[in-house]
Amino acid sequence: MHKAARWMTVVIVGMLSTSLAACSTGGSASNAPSASGARDNVTITFAQFGNSLDDASGLASDPIKKAIESAVGITLKYDTGAEGFEDRMSTELAAGTSPDIFPTWSVDKFQSWAKDGALLDLAKVVNADPTRYPVLAKIFASTQYQAYNKLYAGDPSVAYGIYSVSGLPHPSFAGVPVYNQAILDKVNGGAVPQTVDQFVTFTEAAAKSGVAGWWPRNDKLTNWSEIDSTIALPQGTSIAPPASNTFSGFVKTGDDQWKLTTTSDQSKAVVQQLAAMYKDNALDSGVGVKGDFDDAYANFGLSKIASVNFGFGYAGQFRDFWKTAWKEANPKTAKVTDLTQGVALQGSAGYPQIYQFSAPIGAFWVVPATVKNPERVVDLLEYIASEQGQTTIFQGVEGLTFNAGSDGQPSYIDGAWDKINKAYGTSDGRGQYVWFDYVFSTASMMTELQTKDWFEAVRNPVDHSSLWATDQDKELLQASQSVIDTFVDKVVVTLPDYYNQMVLDEKAAKIQAKLAEISNRYLAAFVGGQMDIETGWPKYVAEYQAAGAGDYETMVNQAVQTAKTLGG
Repeated sequence: MHKAARWMTVVIVGMLSTSLAACSTGGSASNAPSASGARDNVTITFAQFGNSLDDASGLASDPIKKAIESAVGITLKYDTGAEGFEDRMSTELAAGTSPDIFPTWSVDKFQSWAKDGALLDLAKVVNADPTRYPVLAKIFASTQYQAYNKLYAGDPSVAYGIYSVSGLPHPSFAGVPVYNQAILDKVNGGAVPQTVDQFVTFTEAAAKSGVAGWWPRNDKLTNWSEIDSTIALPQGTSIAPPASNTFSGFVKTGDDQWKLTTTSDQSKAVVQQLAAMYKDNALDSGVGVKGDFDDAYANFGLSKIASVNFGFGYAGQFRDFWKTAWKEANPKTAKVTDLTQGVALQGSAGYPQIYQFSAPIGAFWVVPATVKNPERVVDLLEYIASEQGQTTIFQGVEGLTFNAGSDGQPSYIDGAWDKINKAYGTSDGRGQYVWFDYVFSTASMMTELQTKDWFEAVRNPVDHSSLWATDQDKELLQASQSVIDTFVDKVVVTLPDYYNQMVLDEKAAKIQAKLAEISNRYLAAFVGGQMDIETGWPKYVAEYQAAGAGDYETMVNQAVQTAKTLGG
């Protein structure tokens, strides 16, 4: 299974990353147990979503696991799963049988566990012996980290978890198509659409030529992000319902003022436009039925779809899509130039404005309050946070997975990491070791926590993937990034840091879920032609308002003002 699938949200956005001597030293001399075992060797269980533990021999021979065990003086036991993983963690935490370190993606769960006293206060352990935990002591002393502590637990001095931030070296965002260049040449003179009108014209021409014009990732019409960012936002509105993204469905109308536009007249016009595209197969007529990552990938590889959206605001996605959806379907003839990176489209409102938090939390890593060996568990977290620990996870062991380069950069040994990760049924193009690389960065990228401030390090993780990338990978990344660089600063708007302090209560979450259900039901019927837009839209608006849309808009704006007061 591809590593990205291990995280139930997190792209994520999306959804939010330096040489090891294989000896017994830890992140710092004061932290490391001696080779003679000055600290008792204990077993620590680390749990993570989605890996495989079927390969017993591969697990037993894993050199990175052995390096971590040696450095910290522990025995590691891994726990994993997919279906029901987080619910199982909740049950086991309540029963006192949970792993020693595990994640949750739920703010509500994290806050509830902290309030109920179910979680270990990591800061208390660290502050009792800060020379033993220098990196964690520095992290927990950070003003920004303490602000999150206050936000989630009401007290800046307690740390009930490690905040794994979904920061990336480059923004990742929706609303950017990629094109089959041969079809672009055939029906549009090879020109890449720059505006919504030009894009719609292109998709219509493609449909008339016998292929579907456009496939936006949509999770069978329960994820409107790509459709919304491509067609609606450039026209100054949003058809999306509030969902996991706080500002989904909102348009910024002033200084920290937001308006929910999902059922506005402008959104109605966009939905009419989409319905017309769908009827003509300019918007693939299989939307809502076909799957994104099987049917759509296959059809695109066979040149049955002219353009697609799959998160191509991030160059790594262009690389991955070319390799999986295109090269696998055309192994003997595929060229990088077969696909063309598109741009964010402009409409009546100009470029789409996509708002992002400066440090979005992707996961919370926690330790149960009942853990048998709290200091030893925190020893492990200290090592993972240290420069040496990050090196172990993202580079490995010198001479085994990499060699020191003359320019100071590691030279990776071909196939070494693949062999290690094969044991766990997963791999990735960003991180290397499939355990621990999400603890501080949900982006699965190296964080320089020992040498930099926590906030700076997690917002600007180090992407080492270019060091092990093939020439073809580099060509794909460059082809995409060079285009993205021409418009990204006009599209992505990073919100002020105090937006990180926004909290919506359980009532808001319930309204959010209702609004999403209503929108998914009506929008699918409108776009698919099962419901007349003119007669159905007033019913949609009425049901939306009755479900609390106005209250939700008020809650969001109040949460922004509260956050501004706390952290502005």
